[in-house]
Amino acid sequence: MSYVLALLLGWVGFSLIKKFMSQVPASSSKKKTGQKMLACSVCETYIPEQDAIIKNGKIFCSKEHSE
Repeated sequence: MSYVLALLLGWVGFSLIKKFMSQVPASSSKKKTGQKMLACSVCETYIPEQDAIIKNGKIFCSKEHSE
């Protein structure tokens, strides 16, 4: 009888954990920014694509490097 009770409690616990884990959004467990990183043509520093300066087909991290 105790084996049946232990199996039942284990199954209930597993079900609750599985249900809880399915409700947690994936973005909260992994911190993905979704930004593409690009390397500067001069110093090779990686910067987010939205901050990059693109001039003559080359990528730059700052205005100074683009000149």
